[in-house]
Amino acid sequence: MAADGLFFQVFAHLYCRTKAPVVSILVFGILMLFLVLLLDLEALVHFHSIGVLFAHSFMAISVIVLRFQKPSTSSSQDQEQALTPEPGQLRSALRPYLSFLGGCRPGAAVAWALGVLVASAITLDCVLAFGDSALNLPTWGYTLLLLLSSITFLLSLLVLGAYQQEKQQDTFQVPLVPLTPALSILLNIFLMLHLSYLTWLRFSIWLLIGEWGPGWDPGGLQGEGKQGRGLGPIPQACATLAGLVVYFGYGIRHSKES
Repeated sequence: MAADGLFFQVFAHLYCRTKAPVVSILVFGILMLFLVLLLDLEALVHFHSIGVLFAHSFMAISVIVLRFQKPSTSSSQDQEQALTPEPGQLRSALRPYLSFLGGCRPGAAVAWALGVLVASAITLDCVLAFGDSALNLPTWGYTLLLLLSSITFLLSLLVLGAYQQEKQQDTFQVPLVPLTPALSILLNIFLMLHLSYLTWLRFSIWLLIGEWGPGWDPGGLQGEGKQGRGLGPIPQACATLAGLVVYFGYGIRHSKES
């Protein structure tokens, strides 16, 4: 943003030796230091952890989705890809054995298998994280639920593996798809379930704030150790106003974008 002129130009300065934005690192590092000193460190760590794990889970899902989608190519590349199988189609070697999947439109079976994979991963992680004591299940019920969720997870992986994937030789691609992102989803959800319910509550409210706009009060999340009250809508309005002032007062006049 600073290099494009939308933010103060001093933040675009790079140190000549390391090519690192030293000014930006120092300024925002100091701001984060004050944030850590003023707020509860454990709550910040948990809140950051659930955000990172949630983002990585969606990233892993996106890897699977994009791998089975047909890429947008030019007319010259279309002729080269005409000889290769289209991504999202059932592999020709498996069509005699999986004929019941051949009637699905391209991408439909992949979408269903991915949805079942995520649902089974959540179920399996809940069983592993909470155990038979927290779920109040008998031993046979706990074992049955564990087996069913594990088998469903593996079957959805096999269905995804039965479909043709996009192959690009000139760029890096995540290896062992869909196994690698599926394991990432499974482990991320498992770690998220070990966070406290207050972290989940904060995260859910912030998702609602991001979905429904800036009219909600994010300061209410910080009121647990401060007389149980939120900061009200004033900080949110001040942050929005500061962004507008920086843009219309500086960025719109110094922008290098046409």
